[in-house]
Parts: sequence; C-alpha cells; structure tokens
Amino acid sequence: MSGKISVEKKILQTARRLFCQAGIHATGIARIIEESGVSRRSLYTHYGSKENLLKAVFETEAGMWFHWFDYDLPQMECSPAERILALFDLMQDWFASDDFFGCVFINAVAEHEKCNGWIQEIANDHREKITARLVAMVAESGARDPEIVTEKLNLLIDGTIVAAMVTGNGEIAHVGKLAAADILRSAR
Repeated sequence: MSGKISVEKKILQTARRLFCQAGIHATGIARIIEESGVSRRSLYTHYGSKENLLKAVFETEAGMWFHWFDYDLPQMECSPAERILALFDLMQDWFASDDFFGCVFINAVAEHEKCNGWIQEIANDHREKITARLVAMVAESGARDPEIVTEKLNLLIDGTIVAAMVTGNGEIAHVGKLAAADILRSAR
C-alpha cells in the first residue's frame, strides 16, 4: 500500500482541523471540500451530512483516548501511579503532533449553547467513559478516595489540554504531570 491517504480519512482530517481551528459553525461543507480536495459527492457518500461528519470527528478523537487507556497504558510495565502519569507523556506527544488543534469535545461544547442536546450528550458520554477508565486506574494506585482523585485529575487533564491549545506550548504537559504526581501522592 502506498502512502496515499483515503478519501474518507482526508475528509475527516480536514474537518477535524477546521472544526477545531475555525469553529464548527464557521466551517461550511464547501470549505471542507475545497481544503480536502475531494468532491462534494465523495463527502456526502462517506458522511451524508455535516452533522454526521462532526460525529465521525468525535469518534476519531474518542478512539485516540480509548486506545491510550485500553492499550497503551495497560501495556506499560510500571506501577499504577506511573501509568497515570504516563498519560501526560501521551498528551505531550499529541500536543507536539501536527494534528493537535485542541480537544474537539471541549471546543464543540464551548462553541454551542450549553443546553444543546446532542453535542453536550456526546461530550458527557465521552467524559464518563474516560472517567470510568481513569477511576479504575486511580483505585489500583491505592488512592483513598478514587472518585474525588479522578475528578481532580480530570480537571487537570482538561486544563492541560486547554493550556496547550491556548499557549501553543506542548511542554505544559510536563507541568500537568508534576501536578498529577502531587495529587496522587497526597491521595495515598
């Protein structure tokens, strides 16, 4: 297989970048088509609508997180606390990549009315799934109150993502890792 990217993936990557950089409302189908270099027909054949394309963008980013929690972190041969801290290393790699534009979930909720049903629902569902994985890791680390420690870490993770997006400095993940270590140390 050559280094060619599929039409579907080209559309998805372009939409993700534009939704995060320019905003969902500000990004029209015409701009996605123009910047991805695909036909209108291809976009509608693969996704059917802008809403379906946005849902696919959400699924792609969620897939990255689930891969981290379900495959990358569990395979690390280290203590449970070190595995949690390694999440910040994975985030730092993401921040340094060419496809980091912030978190599509955070960006989408920030852009829409907070009572907008389906976007809020998708973002909350994603957060609940990540929280369930993280709370299991926190409990395994020996924290006295895994739920509250997980909420502290969730706030830290979200803040680290936003800080990296706002400052353009992916090294902020190292500061997040130091703060997470403090949280975990005080939780035992």
